[in-house]
Amino acid sequence: MTRYRSITMASHAWLEGLLQPGDRVLDATAGNGGDTLWLAQQVGASGHVWAFDRQAVALENTQHSLAAAGLLSRVTLVEGNHAQLEHDLPRDAQANLAAIVFNLGYLPGADRGLTTEAASTLHALSVSWEWLRPGGALAVVCYPGHASGSIEADAVRGWFAQQSTATRQTSGLIEVGPTRRPAPFLLTLRRKE
Repeated sequence: MTRYRSITMASHAWLEGLLQPGDRVLDATAGNGGDTLWLAQQVGASGHVWAFDRQAVALENTQHSLAAAGLLSRVTLVEGNHAQLEHDLPRDAQANLAAIVFNLGYLPGADRGLTTEAASTLHALSVSWEWLRPGGALAVVCYPGHASGSIEADAVRGWFAQQSTATRQTSGLIEVGPTRRPAPFLLTLRRKE
């Protein structure tokens, strides 16, 4: 079994072989920009990343990271809730995505009371799943260690179970531990080719 230092590293390792230069990807929860920066590196100069977050400070942090790495031109930053993806993501970007990434919970270093919520996340998952190309990948990091995170993590697990059963897709679960309990975990799902 492979050991990862963080659940985010596990997400990146799972996606790494699936992404190629020129791909179009969605980071539904930019946070401080770790996933966005990594995705921008993977898609190369000919690819593109759309990164969403409802907190301006998150997008500012992401923008600084991208600018420092010289990758800002590969990313469109959108201030908005992932529950509104279908309204805020340009229509021409709502198809043929190679990957969609969610890193749920709260923004590290910010108000821990402002978290992603089960209802909006389930809506965003259902909407964005339809935008993946055949073979496209969905990676969702859940943090059940706080009250709303536990509710959201259970709801997301249920969505993944239902989706993989209904569509005969292969899903996966990766946990990194024993860092803390309940430990954060990664759920993965790919569209059939």
